[in-house]
Amino acid sequence: MSDCNINVNRIFPDKLDTDKSVYRSSIKYKEKYNWRVVYKYSDLLVSCNRDVSHKLENLVVEIYDLLESFIDKEPSFKKSLSPIKVEQNYPPIIKKMCQKAATFNVGPMATVAGAVCDYIASGLRKQCSRLIIENGGDVFIKSNRDISAGVYIKNKNFKDRIYMKIKSKDTPCGLCSSSGSFGHSLSMGRVDLVVVLAGSTIGADGAATSIANKIEKNTDINRVIKRYKEIKEIDGILIIKDENIGIWGKIELAGT
Repeated sequence: MSDCNINVNRIFPDKLDTDKSVYRSSIKYKEKYNWRVVYKYSDLLVSCNRDVSHKLENLVVEIYDLLESFIDKEPSFKKSLSPIKVEQNYPPIIKKMCQKAATFNVGPMATVAGAVCDYIASGLRKQCSRLIIENGGDVFIKSNRDISAGVYIKNKNFKDRIYMKIKSKDTPCGLCSSSGSFGHSLSMGRVDLVVVLAGSTIGADGAATSIANKIEKNTDINRVIKRYKEIKEIDGILIIKDENIGIWGKIELAGT
């Protein structure tokens, strides 16, 4: 491994609510094993029913080593705001990022948070019947029971947080969000919140960015949902702008 300046701290279930992050302040999944992992650009929460700490650190460093090594060789991968051509010699995770970026007409780095989640999940999911990996609001979910997922929103017409019911039969899945009004990710649109449920976190991440880029005004909501619901990768869409909300697919709002 390269730089091992990584912090992996176990958080016990009764202490999860003390995290003041807007993404984690109302956590409803309280598994026996929970870790906060801080490394380079990632601040992750990993929650599962098995102790996977012996693998977790290596997986986080591995995906960063892979991404950084690839970007050194292909600088356009990091800079491009549009899809790039997939080459045969690309690593599998890079190929998937490029393929999903092409599906949703965004740059490959629009899927990077989802890629980190999916890479870590690929090394852990077989050991766990319940596994949640949250990376800045983008989430991989595998569960043998229904869960309630909270999504933060900065909009005076809605509560600070909206909860969605994710059914166990719809997992493993990715649940990712994008906003033009808050957060650190680049968005070309003016939407308050887009949430996408998809078969992979990479796909959900790319789709959420793409949809958010298309929302400029309230009348865009129905048009954009109609367009994106035809894409097989997407299982559910939630869009909020001003006082308007649009919902399609396997997204079910839940009580707080």
